[in-house]
Amino acid sequence: MAVDGTRPETRVAIDAVERGLELARSRAGAGDITSKGDRDLVTATDIAVEDMVRDIVSALSFPVVGEERGGDMPVDGSPFWFLDPICGTRNFASGIPLYCVNLALVEGDEVTVSVVGDASTDEIHIAERGRGARASAHGEHRPLVASEESRTIAIEPGHSSGGRREHAARFTGEAIREDHWDVRNLSSTLSLPYVAAGRVAAYVLFAAPTLHCAAGTLLVTEAGATLSDIDGQPWTLRSDSLVASATPDLHRELLNRAQATKPSR
Repeated sequence: MAVDGTRPETRVAIDAVERGLELARSRAGAGDITSKGDRDLVTATDIAVEDMVRDIVSALSFPVVGEERGGDMPVDGSPFWFLDPICGTRNFASGIPLYCVNLALVEGDEVTVSVVGDASTDEIHIAERGRGARASAHGEHRPLVASEESRTIAIEPGHSSGGRREHAARFTGEAIREDHWDVRNLSSTLSLPYVAAGRVAAYVLFAAPTLHCAAGTLLVTEAGATLSDIDGQPWTLRSDSLVASATPDLHRELLNRAQATKPSR
């Protein structure tokens, strides 16, 4: 699956995500479910995928910060991996293939390599900073290019609570009432690869840990999309929300709506 000039780190990440996605599709351990909170689940498969991916990328000697096994981000800017073994666990546990395996390499406080395994299409989405994004399946590759042609927006409250959750409710309600775009909730940061691939025009996520969305942020920007947090500030590893839009005009429209629906303090 390697493309000429692909970084060694990217090739290792591709192998890890391919094998992790294959393990997830086998659904071994999918019925062994534990609650991690009011709406959060973990299955034995999540843990098995994380362990497999960790084992593969450990060949590069970079630390891993994972959804299930944890880990600490280096404080000196040295490289490390963000790993979300199955993003969309509730979908996965329910037999709905709207989930993904997310792996991102962080160097110097920015995501430089992203590999995402898309269970809905069996594609591996790959991005390297400054080199564009592509999808790969069955030995064939195609570039990822964001587009608003679908006229579909994915909106998710994510892990929001309190005023932020009310903001998500108001924003979603206004988007539905306006009847200008089709509105979806995929319950997975698979929405970010969908923006990169032009399957959805935009994704608004009101609250989520960086670990969940880091890989997808590089995919969308390398595919030509516009990215910020919900307040319009540049997205960074410290952001707790995001808006990814196929075009700058659409991005401004969504940020304006976000500002207009923000609850007063």
